[in-house]
Amino acid sequence: MQTRFTALTGRQITVIADWLAREGWIIVSWWLLATLAGTAVLPLSLRVLGGLPDKGYTLARAAGLLLVGFVFWFLGSLGFLQNTPGSILLSWLLVLAISLAIYLKSPVNLRSWWAENRRVVIAAELLFIVLLVGWAVYRAHQPELSSTEKPMDLMFTNSIMRSETFPPNDAWMAGYSISYYYFGYLLSASLALTSGVPGTIAMNMMIALLFALTGLTVFGVAYNLVRSRAFRYKQDDDAVETPGKPGQGTAVLVGLLAVVLVILMGNFETVLIEAPYRAKTASEDYLAFWDTKSRYAYPERLAARESGIPDDTPVTLSEGTTNPAEWGWLWWFDASRILTDRDLQGNRVNEVIDEFPQFSFLLADVHPHVLALPFAALALGLALNVLLRRRPPDRVDIVVYSLCIGALVFLNTWDGPVYMVALVGAEGLRRLMQGGRGRLLAADWWALVKLLAAVAVLTVLFYFPFLVGFRSQAAGVLPNLIYPTLFRQYFIMFGPFLFILVAFLVVEVWRAGIGMNWRLGLQIAGFLFFGLVVFMLALTLVGLLNPALAGPALNFIDQNGGINNILLPFLERRVTYIVTTLVLLTGIVLVIGRVFPRTAATSDDESAFIARRAMPYPPATGFALLLVGLGLLLTLVPEFVYLRDNFGTRMNTIFKLYYQSWLLFGIASAYALYTLLADLQLPLPVLPLRAVTGGMAVIVIGIGLAYPVFALYSRMFMETGRWQSDSPRPLSLDGGLAFNVTGDDYSAVMCLSELVGNEQVVVAEAIGPQYHPEYGRVASLTGIPVVIGWEGHEGQWRGATYGQVAGSRADDIRRLYTDIRWDFVTPTIERYGIDYIFYGSSERNSYGTAGEEKFIENLTPVCQYGNSLFYRVTGAALDTTAP
Repeated sequence: MQTRFTALTGRQITVIADWLAREGWIIVSWWLLATLAGTAVLPLSLRVLGGLPDKGYTLARAAGLLLVGFVFWFLGSLGFLQNTPGSILLSWLLVLAISLAIYLKSPVNLRSWWAENRRVVIAAELLFIVLLVGWAVYRAHQPELSSTEKPMDLMFTNSIMRSETFPPNDAWMAGYSISYYYFGYLLSASLALTSGVPGTIAMNMMIALLFALTGLTVFGVAYNLVRSRAFRYKQDDDAVETPGKPGQGTAVLVGLLAVVLVILMGNFETVLIEAPYRAKTASEDYLAFWDTKSRYAYPERLAARESGIPDDTPVTLSEGTTNPAEWGWLWWFDASRILTDRDLQGNRVNEVIDEFPQFSFLLADVHPHVLALPFAALALGLALNVLLRRRPPDRVDIVVYSLCIGALVFLNTWDGPVYMVALVGAEGLRRLMQGGRGRLLAADWWALVKLLAAVAVLTVLFYFPFLVGFRSQAAGVLPNLIYPTLFRQYFIMFGPFLFILVAFLVVEVWRAGIGMNWRLGLQIAGFLFFGLVVFMLALTLVGLLNPALAGPALNFIDQNGGINNILLPFLERRVTYIVTTLVLLTGIVLVIGRVFPRTAATSDDESAFIARRAMPYPPATGFALLLVGLGLLLTLVPEFVYLRDNFGTRMNTIFKLYYQSWLLFGIASAYALYTLLADLQLPLPVLPLRAVTGGMAVIVIGIGLAYPVFALYSRMFMETGRWQSDSPRPLSLDGGLAFNVTGDDYSAVMCLSELVGNEQVVVAEAIGPQYHPEYGRVASLTGIPVVIGWEGHEGQWRGATYGQVAGSRADDIRRLYTDIRWDFVTPTIERYGIDYIFYGSSERNSYGTAGEEKFIENLTPVCQYGNSLFYRVTGAALDTTAP
């Protein structure tokens, strides 16, 4: 095997070089477009982000792509621009002009800025290039776009590219626009249009760009967080008063550590569960203890149970393996399915998604939560700027903040409120620190309310063209009575961060000394706990009085014989699982008690501690505590309530909130390690404790990094067959070449795309189950609208309006293909304005060939490849009265 590995490595160098010679220009073009976007916004960031040590340089690319995309979309939605590369260029020029105009009102000494920031500029540029090229290499090895929901992402991207104006067409629902938060797909389509690549390449380049952009922005936030420790700022002024440590080198290293923690590191599942499971070294009790979705028992034990063999009967296990290369396909997927929900009888129910960034980039679904990730990191950078700016945000600041943070509503609606809270929290922290009272006055609270209201109102105004037509499956809040989270599963998910952040909070309590505000921390945590419990019970009462409002959340009551029968099991379940809640509440106690120092009750109370002119912790530490507190709160909420949607479970709520917590915990953990081990301006634990902390950090991060090391190898070589093939297929970023449809179908679809060009047409194709790329493939591969695509997904996007919108489309399409009478199907063709009818492998498999005779007799075939072809509909063919 070692010889084969060496040969593979040597061959790969040649293969990658050949690929770069063919497609390297694509990477260069996307790097250039992202860089130009950042350049357009850099003057603005120098003016607005003056509180950050680098003046926002490391955040400029993310801000630039967002603002250029916003101008392009907003003016296009109002009818001033068309969906063309020229309009995108004009939008870039407008952003550049506005940026320069704002900058020239308060210019920066660029020579001094360069002297101060040249190291971070060089580091940031190298980091962005390495991440972009590195993940493009990965996707060139594994460019498939057929699995999971990639056909959906591809459909959105191609549909936007083909739309003349905004809102863009929904290619899986002809005649309607997209009813989803599509801003990220619009950015992807814009880059594809400008670089001149098809959607099947843009999808793979977009995931590479998101990987690089998230890494760069996270690096920038962590860098500025640490670097800010070197400066003291004058009141209401950005000028540096006293430079000192840490230097740029230290801040760069911490920034790189944050990149590792956020986008590279995985959770503990690979080492603690997957490896012993695969090696067959774990006992059955060990697997049952963790109780994850797919690794709670060996296959042999599960087969024995199905055969009625008791669990206490020994079973013979097959031979295990310690070689990850032999673990088979998709083993890495289970790291995103750690949490398990069981009903009161102990039966496994409800899939729970606990995805994290490295999994997302590995899977390469270009979903809204991934598309929003770099801009969520940007929002944290803006919040840090609010804190370090040492003055209330002015009008220009608020407009910029609203554009960037409000965009999250358009990118991934869940994220908008989270980062609005982060922004307002940073302003509250600034007021707390500058007030020196250890508390916020009524005037401060009123100012925070006004800031939140201003950002919310401007968000609605800026993104009104999207919001006015947006429909969602969200339909209120439901109580989570019997599905709290086992702490051991929470530990598997967030273990690397827990080790670091527990040490951080303990040391901060030690640094606070008698200034630690235990009373306030306990009061706030108690208020949160009882508030969530009361809210959960109130929702339960409402559901009992009106079952229509409860959805499936309370079905278990009737299934178990009524409320009297479930009361005791319910209480037992909540007590048994309460460790997670207690741990999260304890963390909140420590955060609140540290952020709000204890104040003297009277002027002669010598036992109380407070610094009247300065807070007992630096701004960077306060910000890290804010991130930790927000992350704890996000993971606490779904222990009691969750958002009601089409799934009827807490799956999506856990998914969305845990995902943001990973970002918050990752950046906070990078800063925490710095302040625990190297911040010489603060009291440090004794050297042996620092050594133990550093050693533990290396171990837990190393355990987390086992996931990408093994999973990348599996994805790139094992799943593609490159490991065994002496002449593997060439590398390519074009996922269309590997799209999972027959070759004849693919050729016919590509032919039609070229035939119709930019003409707006509608196609009929077979309807089938979602997650199967052979259905909805015309729309996915070309963006040409079809009558109906994946019905389940359309139902998710449109919520309660789906029935009205879809009508009888599914039945009409089935009748179109199966009815042998031409005059009976012409009304269907006219109703949906169908221009082409596809007859390929999916149509023949789903409907047979009997219904094709009417098309042969009345329509003209085009783009025929083997048994795959399109029938062109003409006005003459629809005129059934003609002789």
